[in-house]
Amino acid sequence: MTITNIYEAINSKAESFFEWAQAHPKAGLLLAALLLALWLVGLLLRWEWACKWQFHGKLWFFDDCKPETRRRIQIVLVGVALTACLTMFFIWR
Repeated sequence: MTITNIYEAINSKAESFFEWAQAHPKAGLLLAALLLALWLVGLLLRWEWACKWQFHGKLWFFDDCKPETRRRIQIVLVGVALTACLTMFFIWR
């Protein structure tokens, strides 16, 4: 098996996955909701990977906030995104 064959096999699997995802968009919303829920649990339990605030200066107006305030802002933003995903999941026909 050559590298070209491996590349073509991976490419065909990825292509079939994206075709399936386009045919079943509710599954994508559910996956996004699960990832957001995991992130929200991490924020609530103060897991280090979830509480990192690394936007590299793009949200400079939050730079002067305390870490606890940043965590609360993230909880609100992730909660809103999770609510939006779940709303779209249950309303989508």
